[in-house]
Amino acid sequence: MKSDVLLIHPPVNFDLAREPFMPSSRIGYGLLHIAACLLRRGYRVVVWNLDDAVRRGISPQAVERGLKTIDPIVIGVEMNWLNLSRGAIQTAEILKKLRPDTPTIIGGTHATIFSGSIVKEYHTIIDGVLTGEAEKTFLRLVENVENKGIIGKVGGLVYFRNGRVRQISRKKDDLYENIDDLPPYTTKVIKNVTQGTPAETPFFQGIVGPSMAVETTRGPCRLKCIYCIGGRIDRVLGRCNFTTHSQNWIINQINLLIEEGMKDLTFQDQPFLSGKTNLLDLAKTLQREKIGEKLKGINMTAIPGILDGEVLEEMSKAGLNTIDYGVESGSNRILNLLNRPTSRETVLDAVKLTISKGIIPKTFWMTGFPGEKTPDLNETKDLILQTTKVGGIPWWITPLVIIPGTELFERAEDFGVKLRVKTFEDFTIYSNVWEKAVSWYPEAISHETENMTRYEILKASFDLKLEVYKRSEEIVSNFIKNYAEQVISFHSTLTVNLLEQIIRENLKNLLKAFF
Repeated sequence: MKSDVLLIHPPVNFDLAREPFMPSSRIGYGLLHIAACLLRRGYRVVVWNLDDAVRRGISPQAVERGLKTIDPIVIGVEMNWLNLSRGAIQTAEILKKLRPDTPTIIGGTHATIFSGSIVKEYHTIIDGVLTGEAEKTFLRLVENVENKGIIGKVGGLVYFRNGRVRQISRKKDDLYENIDDLPPYTTKVIKNVTQGTPAETPFFQGIVGPSMAVETTRGPCRLKCIYCIGGRIDRVLGRCNFTTHSQNWIINQINLLIEEGMKDLTFQDQPFLSGKTNLLDLAKTLQREKIGEKLKGINMTAIPGILDGEVLEEMSKAGLNTIDYGVESGSNRILNLLNRPTSRETVLDAVKLTISKGIIPKTFWMTGFPGEKTPDLNETKDLILQTTKVGGIPWWITPLVIIPGTELFERAEDFGVKLRVKTFEDFTIYSNVWEKAVSWYPEAISHETENMTRYEILKASFDLKLEVYKRSEEIVSNFIKNYAEQVISFHSTLTVNLLEQIIRENLKNLLKAFF
């Protein structure tokens, strides 16, 4: 057995007096796949969910006690999303005080985007940012430290030396070209911070039970929506071609997680872009393995209109009972401007078709798009309400947050957008705000448009939420009366009472959720 490696999912912010307004209790599976690669090479790996620990009251002093239970030669800290900005830096600061000679490396999508700024500002506490997909490169870095005592020149590493930022170019060999060569991840590496014992709740806890995400694809989305980083992920993470896992790999990962206690799973990447043949093969494999009988539910993301009736029916038979549909806007004019491959008519047809196959269509909406005006917002409100009448459930209504790396961020001026949140320090606002009873966070609005101030963007989002919330009883009653039995006919693990509980819980949280 080789040396210890510690991997950490950080809290949003150690110093918040209350719950963060954008919580992050789910460990990214990228971090867990890094752990799996290290385990395969014989390293002892410990993963900490510091976010969960902080919410349970752990202190920096307790972190110090926890570090005494292991002897890591390298520590990796996740900064996968914008709300981890402050917490990842705070974690690195604590670690550097306790383990000044142990290399601390930060990685993840958000760290990759701002790698230069991070190492320039925080090079006294961070030894480098490892950009892009890092399963191979982090392993190489750990081997360098163990064998040579130095981090070495690892592809994708950004670091600070002699007064300036330096970056080592990524090469094709720095990625797993065949992503089936990645080992499935295990939750058994997730440990309690203070005792070093297995974590009691390694999974994200959803309404129907423990839940984790399963990877199905990697690479850039073929769609080029101007507000989404998916179509430009090749520039960020380094993989130029869209690729999919085999059905056998996916089944192996799912079965491993079921053995470890998972009851609910989600495909939150892009299986809907993998093609009809691949999706039907996946559905048949899930059916053959009786995965749906072992779980309370399966969820996936999609764009309305991409999945046809045959795919939906076979996936439903396989256990898929919810789909997250990114509708975004009810205005065809705005959808065209966003380069979104859908329309009002397509959305309604997709919701009707999806519920007819026993799958709950969960719809997601946003406000604050460039060019958006009152008539567009009225069309969005109208479409939200129309979808609720035909079986759709509004799951998320949020202001748009413009992310670096997207076309909209890079060409903001061309789209009549004034960015308010640009730099890494600006983005720490998403770590610094605590939760309110309702989602009124003007400080967190990323931009203004020619037509809307930040307050108007926020108000538009809140008004849409309020319209839905006021109709909560009507939405629940309509769904239970007209669509519950259709869902249950495909999914015997669900009951009318459970469906009602899930829908009510979401509608209750709608006013609180921001992004």
